[in-house]
Amino acid sequence: MENYYMGIDVSKGYADFVIKDSHKKVVKNNFQLDDTFDGHSLLYNILSDFLKDHPGSRVYAAVESTGAYENNWYSHLLTFQGTLNTRTARLNPLGVSANSRAALKRTITDKISDENIADYMISHTEKISYQQQDPIICQ
Repeated sequence: MENYYMGIDVSKGYADFVIKDSHKKVVKNNFQLDDTFDGHSLLYNILSDFLKDHPGSRVYAAVESTGAYENNWYSHLLTFQGTLNTRTARLNPLGVSANSRAALKRTITDKISDENIADYMISHTEKISYQQQDPIICQ
């Protein structure tokens, strides 16, 4: 089974996404979606199509904990786990930032931030706890 890593840089009202393989190669170019019902539905469709094109694969997705802007995306990603082979995590931004500095990435844009999150997930898999089930379904 091939693992893929989706870094998500959340901002107020939208988020930037990228999907990389385990060798840090971009396999789904950066894209941006609004934090709306339509944006969440489009993300579900993108992930569904991606997993159909990569049978037997899993997508690990992560957002940085940024003071609540990430909550909507995080919640929706958790619900996707019921039908898609995905796992979702919330990351400490200090770890992502330190990893980015160690890689000597000095310019930070939304596009670079989502890639930094994916790179952190790939480099530090042992430090990440993925939520495996939707807590609403478990109740």
